Amino acid sequence: MVRDLKRIAKKLYRRPLIRLARQWRGQLLRPSFIGITGSAGKTTTKDMLHLALARRHRCVKSKDSNNQLYNVARTLLAVGPRTQFCIQEVGLSQPDDIRSMAELLRPQIGVVTNVGRDHLSSFRSSEAIAAEKGRLIEQLPASGLAVLNADDALVSAMAGRTEAAVVTFGLGTGADVRGEVLEARWPARLAVQIRYGAETIRIDTQLCGAHHAISVLAAFAAAVALGVTVQDAAAAIGAYEPILGRATVHRTRRGITFIRDDLKAPEWSLGAVLQFMAEAQAKRKIAVIGTLSDYSGRSRGVYRRAVSAALTATDYVLMVGDLAPHRAERWRDLKPGRLHGFATVRAAADWLGAFLQPDDLVLLKGSLNADHLARIALSIDQPVGCWRHRCPRHIFCDHCRLLRHPAEPRQ
Repeated sequence: MVRDLKRIAKKLYRRPLIRLARQWRGQLLRPSFIGITGSAGKTTTKDMLHLALARRHRCVKSKDSNNQLYNVARTLLAVGPRTQFCIQEVGLSQPDDIRSMAELLRPQIGVVTNVGRDHLSSFRSSEAIAAEKGRLIEQLPASGLAVLNADDALVSAMAGRTEAAVVTFGLGTGADVRGEVLEARWPARLAVQIRYGAETIRIDTQLCGAHHAISVLAAFAAAVALGVTVQDAAAAIGAYEPILGRATVHRTRRGITFIRDDLKAPEWSLGAVLQFMAEAQAKRKIAVIGTLSDYSGRSRGVYRRAVSAALTATDYVLMVGDLAPHRAERWRDLKPGRLHGFATVRAAADWLGAFLQPDDLVLLKGSLNADHLARIALSIDQPVGCWRHRCPRHIFCDHCRLLRHPAEPRQ
């Protein structure tokens, strides 16, 4: 009841701002509006493209990962008459989300990174997700530009849904902007070589994992298509510092390194970060798996497959969640002595605090809303007072005032 009332109140105070943004968008004739969507890599692509364009142009971008209709409205209201580019991340939760945001944003340029299996409960298939994301491309004018992932068949097919010019990017031979991963093995960061026309350039990024190459290529392709020089685009992307919770590095004073991929954990995305861990060079490799999302089928089978893959990629695996101890006990046949289950984040942190050694590499893979796994990494170097098992706050613990102060337990 309370949740329903909050949802209604939120709609009521947001509607006037959305109406105002729609009116203001009609007055903005000079800026070029860019919409970026995809199942993964949207925020990284948006921020790298912004860095590239902002070197020589006045630019506005959406904040953080804010990518719903209200956020589009707020971004539009920050655009001034002298702005040259406005870059907006466009997200997806349910049918018609993209359509409503595209109609408000009215983009001239659309970028699509990939199509995964997020929001399966709402769309039932990747094809249905692609159909909704493709509405961003359908909205483009004939004079516009679509920047599409040539490696993803569901994305490249969107070229047939627009009369706008199309530029493709990817790791395959058919892309207009073609990339090759030169280095991605930890402790090295991702290095990509890009061929564009007659030019070839190497970009040494600060990103962890080869799976980020698609975001690098998407940002580069969009930037050069919009007039940024190859050199400026490469310099901007190389300077980009990844956003917290997206395979970001957290080093402790004890010499333990955490890879924090703890913003969200759709089941389909697990393979990429586990591949990074499998290839990484480290004394010992440990994976901590929290709550997975966006999967079909029974959860027991999904988690067993995830744990089996993690045990292949790392030396030890910790499961965290209400059912984790029971499942770890039942699945001890997978890798005896290497799988552990903990009902709470605090129990996992206590065990790891005694177990970890200098030069260990630890992956935190979970869902921010459900797990708040960051406390495991933070507790290595500082006291953590809040070990709430259920937390409604959609913020990283690093930024939460309750981190060092005990909170009332909630179930």
